[in-house]
Amino acid sequence: MRPTPWPTTDEMTTRERLFLAVTGVLAVGAPCGAAAWVDARTERLADELGAAAGVPASIGAIDADLTGTVRLSDIALGSLVRADRIEASVGLDSLLAGEPAADEICVTHPRLAAEVDANGDSDLGRLVRRLSARRTSAPGAAASASPRARRIIVTSGSLVAHVAGVGEVTAEDVELVPDEAGVRVITGSVHVRGGSPAARARVELAFQRGAADVTLPQLHVTRALAVAGAGTATVGDRAIPLHDVAAGRLRHGGPLELRASVDDGGVPRDIAVDMDRDGAVTLHGDRIPLGVLSGLAPHGLELDGAHGTGTLVLRKREGGLRVEVDGSVAGVRLDHRTIAPEALPVDARVHGALELAADGFVVDDTTLALGTATWTIGGWVRRGPTALAGRVDVALAAVPCNDLLASLPAELRGPLDGMAMTGSVGGHARVALDLAAPAGEGVQLSLALDGGCRVDTEAPAADVSALAGIVDHAFPDGSTARVGKGMPTWTPLTDMRAYVSAAFVAAEDAAFWDHHGFDLVQIGRSLEIDLREHRLARGGSTISQQLVKNAFLTQRRSLDRKIQEAALTWRLEQRLDKRQIIERYLNVIELGPRIFGIGAAARYWFNLPAAQLTLHQAAFLAAMTSEPTSMSRRVRHAGGLDPDSATRVDVVLRGMYLGGTIDGAEMLAAHEAPMMFAASALTRE
Repeated sequence: MRPTPWPTTDEMTTRERLFLAVTGVLAVGAPCGAAAWVDARTERLADELGAAAGVPASIGAIDADLTGTVRLSDIALGSLVRADRIEASVGLDSLLAGEPAADEICVTHPRLAAEVDANGDSDLGRLVRRLSARRTSAPGAAASASPRARRIIVTSGSLVAHVAGVGEVTAEDVELVPDEAGVRVITGSVHVRGGSPAARARVELAFQRGAADVTLPQLHVTRALAVAGAGTATVGDRAIPLHDVAAGRLRHGGPLELRASVDDGGVPRDIAVDMDRDGAVTLHGDRIPLGVLSGLAPHGLELDGAHGTGTLVLRKREGGLRVEVDGSVAGVRLDHRTIAPEALPVDARVHGALELAADGFVVDDTTLALGTATWTIGGWVRRGPTALAGRVDVALAAVPCNDLLASLPAELRGPLDGMAMTGSVGGHARVALDLAAPAGEGVQLSLALDGGCRVDTEAPAADVSALAGIVDHAFPDGSTARVGKGMPTWTPLTDMRAYVSAAFVAAEDAAFWDHHGFDLVQIGRSLEIDLREHRLARGGSTISQQLVKNAFLTQRRSLDRKIQEAALTWRLEQRLDKRQIIERYLNVIELGPRIFGIGAAARYWFNLPAAQLTLHQAAFLAAMTSEPTSMSRRVRHAGGLDPDSATRVDVVLRGMYLGGTIDGAEMLAAHEAPMMFAASALTRE
């Protein structure tokens, strides 16, 4: 084989020129994907690089030697890329073969500051694409891919990316290895800082090493992984340590995934978090401690010591948030005085979705399982330009009656404890709201029950059948007395004129003789008034409900008392007839300052026995039932029937007329009749 001849002087000159041009292109073009060529003047090269990139560019100096090494110092492309030095080494064999490629490119102290959107694109990527397009569109540009460096080393620098929906990612000790698709990024330590000010949540993670596959010139991250991490997740003022953390995107277009374990009193609990390109966040875990979420929980919901199992998905919606749940909670405690006087433990399974918006919410058919009782809730509520509107449906799947009672926490059962039942029950209730409708039509309630319950054993602390006899009664002022037939304070219904009981029915419960303990129309009207006035302005209790409340329950307005009241009212209507109920009610109702029962009230206000009350006087006493203290005060201060109290009395008389218990003449005569108060009633305080 003949040896290859040494090049002539003219040939050497040409190769030297080619070498300088190629190495200059590699020094600038390989790391940045640019297509500028090295000129003799540094300033001209910087201008051409800046024009190609679309951002101001500067190069401090260029140095090249015949060993195949080109050095650029103090390089900057706008605020995106800065480096102290870029050094490219070109292999002699590749140069002589006419296909020059940098064996190694070293970048010293680079500073990259990129803004990455939710789709993985970035301002840095757009810069690289501009440079690539400028190179390939240049006259005489080769159609094939540009020569690639075999190895790119980045030292003593910081690569910082602000990633939409994630936060800030910083990588150190970066090495770049070109491949057919682009470049593989291998890093040392990786730091992630992110959070949501709106949710008062933030996370800080530190990983020992990471890697990513990046396409060129798009600069899209197709796969990424950071491992051997640890950090802290903070919600509000609560922080929880994270251990054994790994994070990344394992396939192109796949979700951003995070896997970690959290400490639960010395027991590690695995948690998985995925975020897709649309920003939806999915959390999954088994017995994950929920205490860290206490800062986000509404008032009265205690999460310390609580655990959650299953899947939670959070999806952003225009102007709101969609929450999808499929899992269970244990150890949650409800501590709110509108629910019960003591904190209630809640263990439940939930499956469904809730959409929250500034003007209301939508509940998809969401099931809530408490013990063996399964409730389904669905509907919507929205505040429109003028008024509130909505519809909420609640359904109870058929369940054994005893199991339904047992599904309630003991704190909610209260005096119902010990009741034993057979049979099963299910049903459906609907609340329809339209506060833009005329007054009285803004709330519609409906209720349908299936099956039925039979009580085999009454609750020892609340046996309604005892109300047919003599029992110790506790009055609202704290006093107690034995009440029942044969007691000195008892006034039998037969000793009263018919219009006495009729006045109280007209004032408190017009449908008393027809319903079975509950009046949905009145409950709906009361709810409407409460919603219109933004307060608990009016009660909707029937006479039967008031009786069991006065006999067995407190005067507190709370969920536990309402549940107990409903159950005891149902039993009362089964065990006592209507006459027994109204008779008992009239003998315990408060009708003045520390005045209880129709007999005591007749003597206090009129110095008469109940049997001698006039129609006007009976209407006055009935008008006092909803505000006995304030109405008593007004009458005493006025020295007789004041205008407000007189109006209330006329309302009762008109109710009796509309109910058919008195005629028009009787109503008018009662209105004109004097009240004839006892003098002592107007002077006592």
